[in-house]
Amino acid sequence: MPEIPTAKFIGPSEMEKWFVATAWFSLLALFCAGYVSFMGLHLWTLQSWSFITAAVASLLFATSLSIGSFSYYIQWPNVRHGYQKQIGILAFLVACFYTVSLPILYPETYWYGLGENLFTADVIFGGLAMLIFGSMVVGSSRLVASHIKQETVKFILGLGYVGYAFLVIRAILIDWGLWETWFLTLHGFPPGRLILSVIAVGVLSLRVSIPVHRLLVNQNSQG
Repeated sequence: MPEIPTAKFIGPSEMEKWFVATAWFSLLALFCAGYVSFMGLHLWTLQSWSFITAAVASLLFATSLSIGSFSYYIQWPNVRHGYQKQIGILAFLVACFYTVSLPILYPETYWYGLGENLFTADVIFGGLAMLIFGSMVVGSSRLVASHIKQETVKFILGLGYVGYAFLVIRAILIDWGLWETWFLTLHGFPPGRLILSVIAVGVLSLRVSIPVHRLLVNQNSQG
């Protein structure tokens, strides 16, 4: 009896990947801009757009890093083989805009005062996160990835979770006083960095759950 050929999965094209990534970026940007406007802030100011780009970058990183975790559980090949890289690149580019806005808005901390604040948690954890994300973009590019081992590329990409954790630590150390006040009063909307940090913790927890799930599956199969 002849063997019935199985359908071979064909991943999305590069154009489709960038289209989806750009569409998701545009949707997040509109949502964050609407949130800023709803909060009564002037939309067309550098400070507002600095906040918007920080939020959009964080949500894009959350999307890119969580795609692999969701793919593990739902086994959706279209998710596993596409979109993650393009969304991650957009996240890094948006984060770069946010980084450039900081010395313009707060030169006493990030420009002429950078020397005095160089070893603060804000600069250290933010700088390490950007260094990791930048390494991911460079390491996954075709020009560089073709000259290094695949295991090295995977290791570099895996550091993205460490960089994302650094952003959570940075947010906690910067805004903990503000968060504590909100938790005690529950007045108004929660601080923006608190919302983004909760999402980030969810993304990191989802990733940690994968090796735990594999361990439980192996124990059940052996038992």
